[in-house]
Amino acid sequence: MPIPWGGGPCLNCHPPTVKAGARTADNGDMQDCLGKFRLVLFSLPLLLLLSTCKSPPPAGLPAAPPPEKTPFAALEFDRIEAERPDHITLYYHLRAENPRSGPLDIEIRGWKFNLNDAEAGEAASLLMPDGAAVSGARFSAGPLAGIEKTLILDMDMKALAENSGPPDADGFLANLSLDLAYLYENSALLAGAVFAEAAFPRIREPKFTITSIAVMQAELINTRFRVSLRIDNPNLFPLSLSSFDYELYGEGRFWADGKKRDMLQIPAQSSAETNLFLVMNFIDMKRHLLDEIIAMRMVRYRLTGEAEVGTDISWLPQFHMGFDHSGKSVVLK
Repeated sequence: MPIPWGGGPCLNCHPPTVKAGARTADNGDMQDCLGKFRLVLFSLPLLLLLSTCKSPPPAGLPAAPPPEKTPFAALEFDRIEAERPDHITLYYHLRAENPRSGPLDIEIRGWKFNLNDAEAGEAASLLMPDGAAVSGARFSAGPLAGIEKTLILDMDMKALAENSGPPDADGFLANLSLDLAYLYENSALLAGAVFAEAAFPRIREPKFTITSIAVMQAELINTRFRVSLRIDNPNLFPLSLSSFDYELYGEGRFWADGKKRDMLQIPAQSSAETNLFLVMNFIDMKRHLLDEIIAMRMVRYRLTGEAEVGTDISWLPQFHMGFDHSGKSVVLK
């Protein structure tokens, strides 16, 4: 029988012999793999079943309490009141809600007020309606209840206007903030802050200027004068003069006084002119004073008095003002 190239017996003609009870290495490895595969297939459904089963919580254990709710507070601007432009009062409402089943104490620990981003300092005071100071005030709210308190802010506008932006600013923006503390029994202190804004126009007093003094009739005892008066309105709204009481001084001497009612309207950011007719009585004066007045070309005057001024502002429809203005005026013959 021929021998294949390479030498050695032919496996087809002489297959290898295997003893009884023995196995080849390849056969054993395959059987081991098949066994492991069957084990995995059997265990996988069992593991999936166990993962979907959850044990119920042990009976008798209390549920975790829900978190405590936080108190709520808000500060709201209510209204503005004034009797004159240099003293204005702002009213606010402080509202708070107690969401818990225990009583709540609310304390105002401090406050801050700015006007046009400038601190008010001592030119503003924040008070309770009974006049008590707000700082340190404490209020109580019952369980699941609310409270509402009125706060009153008084402002000295002359002092505030000096530090509240340029003098030609036509309005104000007021900012009030409160620092609050919430106190529950057997609970940690909670802190918070509330804010409120209020905007309102600047109100300026009109200015009175004498533009001329004319001698209308010179008599032995009485001399009649016509005084031309200009009223300047620097506001963004019209003004009206319902009452005008005045005294006129010339060169340091009292000349005359008078009253006028329902004078005129002054447009916004404009001026208007009117005439005052007055009489100078020389019974108690030296005659040469009239001769001096007639001979004058210019006179140094002083105009003082009081006026009632009307506005288009709902919270200050009318205000009372005093005036005291000095200047020079031509004397017309």
